[in-house]
Amino acid sequence: MLWVEKYRPKTIREVVADRSILEKVIIWAKRWQEGIAQKPLLLGGPPGVGKTSLALALANTFGWEVVELNASDQRSWQIIRKVVGEALFNETISDEGEFLSSSKGKLKLILLDEVDNISKKEDIGGESALIKLLKRKPRQPMILTANDPFKLSRDLRDLCEFVQFKRLRTNQIVKVLEKICKDEGISFDRKTLTAIAQNSGGDLRAAINDLQAIAEGRREIKEEDVVIAKRTQETDVFKVMQKVFKTFDKNVHVDAMNLDESPEDLIFWIDENLPLEYEGEELVRAYTTLSRADMFLGRVRRRGFYRLWRYATYLMTVGVSSAKRKPKGGFTRYRRPNVWKMLSLMKERRETFRNILKKIAKNSHMSTRKALGEMFFFIVYMLRYADLSTASKITSFYDFNEEELSLMVGDERAKEIKEFSKERKVEIKKEKKKRDLTLDSFFS
Repeated sequence: MLWVEKYRPKTIREVVADRSILEKVIIWAKRWQEGIAQKPLLLGGPPGVGKTSLALALANTFGWEVVELNASDQRSWQIIRKVVGEALFNETISDEGEFLSSSKGKLKLILLDEVDNISKKEDIGGESALIKLLKRKPRQPMILTANDPFKLSRDLRDLCEFVQFKRLRTNQIVKVLEKICKDEGISFDRKTLTAIAQNSGGDLRAAINDLQAIAEGRREIKEEDVVIAKRTQETDVFKVMQKVFKTFDKNVHVDAMNLDESPEDLIFWIDENLPLEYEGEELVRAYTTLSRADMFLGRVRRRGFYRLWRYATYLMTVGVSSAKRKPKGGFTRYRRPNVWKMLSLMKERRETFRNILKKIAKNSHMSTRKALGEMFFFIVYMLRYADLSTASKITSFYDFNEEELSLMVGDERAKEIKEFSKERKVEIKKEKKKRDLTLDSFFS
């Protein structure tokens, strides 16, 4: 088990943070307990300073249920409205089957982690959906966390009570590391733990990961061990793949956790490059393990339970690494995932399709739903099979560009329609000029 989870604070007393932050959060929670609705809290600060841990410990201290939605590309306006909206305004049932009535102080905490990663684009609209929900004054306590709160819109920040976290001091981190070592039965000296704390850059999660990397399975750690396990703030994805494919390093999952890549992205890297390193029975075993990692990611997407990410990461790194019989030698030029190009193309096509429906809806005075059901396929048929003059008039009326035409009728037909439209415009200009000359001579 990862020590960052094993030693996550259970109550607010165990949270490592400045006293002013703890007092502010406790007062906020007590007011909710008294039935006085409060603004959502926005906990802002760098990774690894305890924002999520504080939220979970607070809920545990006050006996609140938790509805957690973590960082994911799937947090569209539909997800926000369904998951967060229902949690904020509806009553609920506890895990034990008890009815939790907000009018009787039975509260649940809605935790939206890494809210600065929610999309702001109009077609996805996760942030705009969240703003609309908060303006309705939620009946349940809510905490948002953000590594960079100033990436959020001013409207969203104004709807929350902001709490600023700073990187932890070295002595604060050392105290936590000392407790872990004592609980694990590991002999240490303070210089060793101080070196780990200083190397973490104020990131407690990184410090605990570093400690586990050098101390797990040992009875004593020394200062020279810290130099060997020196941590970088960001580990390159290519170096992680080298460890996965070319070594049997059991701590590669820790490196993967320090990547600036989510498990949802990392699995594409592993999948793309597996055939370059493995073959035969090794390849079968590796893909079997990778498929199990994908099952955990699927459960995360469906249920929003993002703690399953650590199991998926372990399988796609240590599991895939263990599928080979011996370490791989030589240099391998790893490739970027081709699936991203495909997904990007699909996204662009969806965007183009939505623009087509908007144009049909606007010019035909109907909703986009009705435009799809009643007009879209008829217009496509006319553009494909009508004469060029009619197709050109339809294109002009709806103001379709060449990219939109290509999606509906193919590149060749779209080019024909556009060329005909240009020629027709030239002819219209000539006829107008000729008519103007005739009128001038008539009135002269």
